[in-house]
Amino acid sequence: MSGLTIRGYARHRGVSHTAVRKALATGRITASPDGTIDPVAADRQWGSSTDFSKPSNSLMGSSRNRIASAVASDPLGSPGIDDGLPPPPGDVGVSRLAASYAASRAVREAYVAKLAKLDFEQRSGKLVDADEVRVVAFEQGRRARKLIEPLGARLGPVLAGISDPEACRKIIDEEIAAICDEMAGLNESGIGARNGK
Repeated sequence: MSGLTIRGYARHRGVSHTAVRKALATGRITASPDGTIDPVAADRQWGSSTDFSKPSNSLMGSSRNRIASAVASDPLGSPGIDDGLPPPPGDVGVSRLAASYAASRAVREAYVAKLAKLDFEQRSGKLVDADEVRVVAFEQGRRARKLIEPLGARLGPVLAGISDPEACRKIIDEEIAAICDEMAGLNESGIGARNGK
């Protein structure tokens, strides 16, 4: 294949002529003495001098839009061989690797953000440890059972001698209110008190 002009190589590579000029200026690719570009050699140089830790852009031969669509199409996976993206001209492996890296980086950043949010909410008191909640709930349930179970034995003899239904209801209501007050006192010494809040 004969040498191409800067614009011809840009069309071959699928990038702007400005990107090719910049690649020539920075030494990422080289031109022949006559100023033309050998596309095979330039593709090889382009692929070997690409830094995948930098954001994807037109210098890598794949537009931001193409990589963004790959990430958006499968945010928890990385684009594969059959991901529906049109293969860019030139070094297909480099563009695929760049898209895969961009997708992996996006997933990682999403999880880092979620972990930071959970850590913030836990430190600000919006979240508590699930195991601690289970322990406190179990203790409260056991305490409520101990308070309610003897209610019948305690009130039975008292209510047996009362014939007025309204008086019976009042005694039962008072006992239930006393149990609720005691449980409310236990709630105040529950999870928040354990965390020193």
